[in-house]
Amino acid sequence: MNNKDKFLHKSPRFNQIGWPKLKYFYETPYQNRKYFDFFNNYAKKKYTFQATTCLCNNGDDLTLSMNDRSGVEFITVICQNCGLIRAKNYFTDNDAIDFYSNHFWKIENDLHDNEYENPDDIYENLRIAGIEKSNLIKKFLNIGENKPVILDIGGRIGGILENFKPECKLVLADYFQPYLDYAKTKNIETINGGLEDINFKPDVIILSHVIEHWTNFENEIQNLIRIQKPNHTLTYIEFPGIDSLKNGRRDGDLLGDLYLPHRHYFASYVFEDIMNRYGFERVYLDSEIKGIFKYTGILQEKVCNNFVRVKNDLIAAENKRFKYTLQSHIRKHIPKFFLNLLRNIRKPRNLSEKIDSP
Repeated sequence: MNNKDKFLHKSPRFNQIGWPKLKYFYETPYQNRKYFDFFNNYAKKKYTFQATTCLCNNGDDLTLSMNDRSGVEFITVICQNCGLIRAKNYFTDNDAIDFYSNHFWKIENDLHDNEYENPDDIYENLRIAGIEKSNLIKKFLNIGENKPVILDIGGRIGGILENFKPECKLVLADYFQPYLDYAKTKNIETINGGLEDINFKPDVIILSHVIEHWTNFENEIQNLIRIQKPNHTLTYIEFPGIDSLKNGRRDGDLLGDLYLPHRHYFASYVFEDIMNRYGFERVYLDSEIKGIFKYTGILQEKVCNNFVRVKNDLIAAENKRFKYTLQSHIRKHIPKFFLNLLRNIRKPRNLSEKIDSP
């Protein structure tokens, strides 16, 4: 590939591999020494990064960036056949297991070996962060005489499940046993594993910031389909939506989204098209990608080409990046009284562009 000819963005910040220099005005790139050293030392020596293919099986790609938000070499590409953004090379399944089991949260939280975050704090933080999403799920959940079963996949310690008490039966599936043990003290059933280890069909499945990490989308989606009650199970999915950048998420900065542990980067409409091709139907979806789907078994055969739409959204975000960043700086320094006054006289920007809600 001739990267000079095949870049979507011409900005040099998408081709700056190495320890990043901080910018006074913009937040990215980020300096994260533990993260940077891990991927430039341990990962390069121990892991194999294999070539990926788009979920539409087309190989016509444009390069988005040669580096991630912390200066680590990480090539991301966009498919010109469907508009899906992905890592050009990604962990093997075995290396991904090692990374997520032994290193991910230590790197994320700058922890030493055998050290982990206070479970009380994590549980409460996830409970609070989960109030909005649990309220959204409840809008579409029929709570009758039988307690609905809520399954949180990859939910760390299960804090979001606290918001469904006492009306629901709660199950957490993840891999870190100390947090699973803590969840048990909160009357949450636990499974040490992932989708492939589930042997029942829940009424609600929560996948919050999980799908973008899937190393094998085909295997995982088939495991997800296997545990659906057709036309009944509500599957809640959440991760950053590329199309919300133009509305001001992350101040419109695509580079801030590029992060080596993420294999896929979806615009909401690209993700919906993928789900339709696997037999899922949208119940609710917004541009930040807080979505609820039901499995109908009706497969959409055609791949929608959303490349131009994604490209235009990315260009719009890049063009608004300065304005959004300036607004963020102003908000940080203006006294709250004047900030509230400004909010009362102008319409706030829509960070979560709603696509549909019955």
